[in-house]
Amino acid sequence: MVGVAEIVDFCDFLSPTPEEQAARDAAVHSVFDVIKYIWPACKPEVFKLFMIGLYLPTSDIDVMILESGIKNPQTGLYALFRVLSQRGIAKKIQVIAKASVPIIKFVENKSGAAFDISFDVDNGPKAAEFIKEAVLKWPQLRPLCLILKVFLQQRDLNEVYSSGIGSYALLAMIVAMLQLFPLALMTSSRLDIARSTWWP
Repeated sequence: MVGVAEIVDFCDFLSPTPEEQAARDAAVHSVFDVIKYIWPACKPEVFKLFMIGLYLPTSDIDVMILESGIKNPQTGLYALFRVLSQRGIAKKIQVIAKASVPIIKFVENKSGAAFDISFDVDNGPKAAEFIKEAVLKWPQLRPLCLILKVFLQQRDLNEVYSSGIGSYALLAMIVAMLQLFPLALMTSSRLDIARSTWWP
């Protein structure tokens, strides 16, 4: 039976090295430059999962483009498709225009980091605040989230557009479980100590 120590060690193993984090940060900067080139007044934001380390080494970087002024998200996604192609900074570019939230998916060439980008998702900032508060309240949330993300990814059940479970839905389910079954929570002091290393 896997114990708390093994779970924490596994999550530490999944955590990015400083070099990996720097490569992802550089990729985000490169993509933001393209976005700001097209829409100078917009506000591109990385979804909170990336900022607080709730992602796998192979996880996509979720970006929301806020205040773009785009009335039709599909138009914006195809504009981004063209500029990414012209600049040659991305590969495997795919516009998923008919999803409930239209997105563009691609891989940044230099880092190999995968991106999912959407436009003006109104609940994005609220979701980010909810996640921040939840991670602070429940140190168990991060290891549970990472282990389940690995489980889903191994079974190709981690993409919403292909009927899988997205990160936010997964987090909401874990939070619900932690609220409903407080006596079943992991109480190891090691989890409490680990919180300080997981939270930036």
